[in-house]
Amino acid sequence: MSAWKFLLIALAVITLLWFLNPERTIKRNEPGIVEIVYLGESGPEAASVEEAMREFETQSQVAHERDPAHPIYKIIKGQTASRDPTADPTRFLVSLAGGMPPDLILFDRYAVSEWAARGAFTKLDEFVTRESTNPAPDAIRPENFYKSCWDEVIYENPTTHERGIYGIPERVDDRALFYNRDLLKRAGFVDASGQAQPPRTWEELELMAVKLTEHDARGRVTQLGFAPNFGNAWLYLYAWMNGGQFMSDDRRRCTLNSPPAVQALEWMTRVYDSLGGAQKEFAFEGTAQSGQRSAPPGELDLFVQGKVAMKIDGYWTFPEVLAQYGQNLNYAVTLPPLPASTGAKEKSGYSWVSGWCYAIPSTARQKEGAWELLKYMCSQHAREIIGENERLRLQSIGRIYVPTQNANRHLNQWAFQKYIASDPAIPPKLRDGVKLLNDLIDTSPFRPVTSVGQLLFNEQKRATENAIFHKMTAQEALNQSTQVVQSALDRVLSPPRGVIVPWKYFLAVYFLLITAAAIGIYLWETRTRFPTRARKKEIEQEHAYEQEAGGTRSRYFRSQWAGGWLCASPWIIGFILFTGGPILFAIVVSFCDYDILNPARFVGLANYRWMFTRDPLFWKAIGNTVFMIIGIPLGMGLSLAIALLLNLEVR
Repeated sequence: MSAWKFLLIALAVITLLWFLNPERTIKRNEPGIVEIVYLGESGPEAASVEEAMREFETQSQVAHERDPAHPIYKIIKGQTASRDPTADPTRFLVSLAGGMPPDLILFDRYAVSEWAARGAFTKLDEFVTRESTNPAPDAIRPENFYKSCWDEVIYENPTTHERGIYGIPERVDDRALFYNRDLLKRAGFVDASGQAQPPRTWEELELMAVKLTEHDARGRVTQLGFAPNFGNAWLYLYAWMNGGQFMSDDRRRCTLNSPPAVQALEWMTRVYDSLGGAQKEFAFEGTAQSGQRSAPPGELDLFVQGKVAMKIDGYWTFPEVLAQYGQNLNYAVTLPPLPASTGAKEKSGYSWVSGWCYAIPSTARQKEGAWELLKYMCSQHAREIIGENERLRLQSIGRIYVPTQNANRHLNQWAFQKYIASDPAIPPKLRDGVKLLNDLIDTSPFRPVTSVGQLLFNEQKRATENAIFHKMTAQEALNQSTQVVQSALDRVLSPPRGVIVPWKYFLAVYFLLITAAAIGIYLWETRTRFPTRARKKEIEQEHAYEQEAGGTRSRYFRSQWAGGWLCASPWIIGFILFTGGPILFAIVVSFCDYDILNPARFVGLANYRWMFTRDPLFWKAIGNTVFMIIGIPLGMGLSLAIALLLNLEVR
């Protein structure tokens, strides 16, 4: 193909792609229009939330027609691209550091304080103050929310004692003990009237857990009476039941290894041992995944199948599982029992709350618009749009709608009356269970509001697994986890005082290194053009011969030299930008304290000292690496030897 034909075809393709390029329906900086980027729900409810947001956009357009000064809001909904955006908020943090975060985000309440301590979220006190005179029951005022929910979004710096509201509570979940009445009756756990009698103390719970658990001939669990971590209880609940705490009152010291927490973990371990060991119980939990792959997750729930007698689980069990698949299950709900030693007679049980909140990132571009959207999403009007859409969606497929719990006391009571108490399709057992959990919200504790909240959750989980699988004693496991959390907390309370990294100098050094490398390569490749005097005549003779016969010093070769570098330039540029640069960055950061949100500071060899002396996973990782280095070649060599032996003719 001739050159001009190739250019014409290339030009036509480029022109076609230009016209096919999609354009935004909203032009950037279009007068009167404000875009709000929202990062929130995923799953079936996301469509109902979008309906509420479309109504918010419509209302803003109507207001703009009445008053041109009022902006027209357009909402752009994003995705987290992570199964657990709380434990892995990478996308959010990178967008925050890059100055392009969402304007409003739905975030786990207990994790807000951790990132607020690092400057990730905006203080909302000024916005909340504006609502102080709003008499509406759904207004964003502290007294309209459950205290346990509102207090969870208030973070106080333990060093400066500066307090701030960093989120507005939205949904809430608390826990209760769900039990199968039929299984309890069959095992003889009944009251004077012959009705199923749930446990009233830890001691009764442990006894019933063992008696209600059944095994097959091979020792595998076929029916589970109760397991401490089956469902959603965690060490949090049992330590609180036993009078423990996880942080000191001033939030400066981790008390994960306090005696009440150690005793609670020892009790959890003893229960697992009484059932035959944590391995067997976890294997039993895995059987829920061995059913039909096409079946909905709730249909495979072991409690719904009648294979679990008791479990401690969260409120979401009602809308997601029991309301949809538990109509034929004879269950009831009660408070998880306390240990007899803590005065169980004075209080019948215990729960704990968690949930989500709306927050505005610190570098959000449309904070005022985000607040307006936040207020609307917390209103009764928005909740009614979402509720009606969900109700109609579920009823169209023969399901029952149960609303989520709301952190606003009025909205929660309104939703209960509208969708639960007044709906004849709601079974009494479900209605009673929802009411019980709603009544527990105000008095239930919540996870500590601390700058190391996510790490504390991870460590209590790791300590629990180390203890119940007998990798360590309860005391050793909690001591180790406490040390990890306290070390991180100390770094937050006493941040490194090192010099801020002057990145421009490192970039200059990197540029000089690349330039020096390019000059060195050029001189090396052309070194024969600058011969010594002793070899000048001899080299001239060699060149004369190569010019005639061809070779690496011929004119033809030199003419192709530049072309070769040109062809390799995409790889060279890619290496410089995407490999060499990140390698240099990683080397520099290894000597720094850096959390993406704040400037990197030099801390010398502190990171390496911690890695070699205090990181519990470093030496294990080294051991695994050495094992793989030795094991893989050895395994391949052994496999080859066996194959050769099998191939020999045996006479």
